[in-house]
Amino acid sequence: MIHLNTNKIIITTDFSETSFLAIKHGAFLAQYTKGEVYLLHVITKHWEKFNVFTPSITLDNVEKASDAVQKKLEELASDIKKEYGVKVTTVVNSGNPTSEIISFAKEINADLIVMGTHGYSSWEDLTIGSNALKVLTKSPCPVLTMSQPVDTLGYHKIILPIDTSEHSRHKVVLTLELAKQFVAHVYAVGLLADDEESKKHAMQVMLQQVATAAKDKGVACSTELIENVKNRAVATVNYCEKVGGDLISIMTDQDAELSGFFLGPYALQVIHHSKVPVLSVKPEEHPENVSWTMLSGT
Repeated sequence: MIHLNTNKIIITTDFSETSFLAIKHGAFLAQYTKGEVYLLHVITKHWEKFNVFTPSITLDNVEKASDAVQKKLEELASDIKKEYGVKVTTVVNSGNPTSEIISFAKEINADLIVMGTHGYSSWEDLTIGSNALKVLTKSPCPVLTMSQPVDTLGYHKIILPIDTSEHSRHKVVLTLELAKQFVAHVYAVGLLADDEESKKHAMQVMLQQVATAAKDKGVACSTELIENVKNRAVATVNYCEKVGGDLISIMTDQDAELSGFFLGPYALQVIHHSKVPVLSVKPEEHPENVSWTMLSGT
């Protein structure tokens, strides 16, 4: 069973605007839940193209690059400590970004990775940065992503999309735990395609189970069933906007390819087009050990 922990939060930064969004969300979450922040930057093998600093800084070797990044991270860490009052550890590694992020997450037994992504206007465009994609699918812990600024930090209306798939389980418990911490309202929405009429009763049962579990945890919860869904990602994002949601909780797909695991179209589209942060949870490796076998989610 997957539970929520936020004791150790990794925030990845490349000093872009979206990574600054990640810092705001991650630092606030650490402040609210009394967690610790690890501010991580990875210098790639193409370090010579590094250009986030002013032109007056010349980087003629990787040591200088590391020193410059460390200085910049320390400045960010100082700002975070002053604004949020949390402990911040700065980390500069070099190598493949995905490998370094995943390796560091395992090394410190991280509870959450927070990172910015880039949204796209076209629903057909499923390309996301390869590093972000690999982190999302290979992370040993949940990953919180965001691509757009929000008016307020914190989560008060959490969207919990549910479908009839078997591969994804137990984002429910983690989501309810997060909702309880933020005294948030959970909106569990069942999504049925036009050829899934026979699964309507099972979906209603699952939604009732979510409502019961929420009640047991003292979390406010609403349930709604949407039928004849053409595109679950579109339906999820539209529903989130309709109820004014400020976080969407989804599962990552784990279909094996030669290159490893990848995100399915649903997850990719939601992460791309959501105007609010998306919490992505990797399915458990041994779902047969999960007690809520009836519950599965998108």
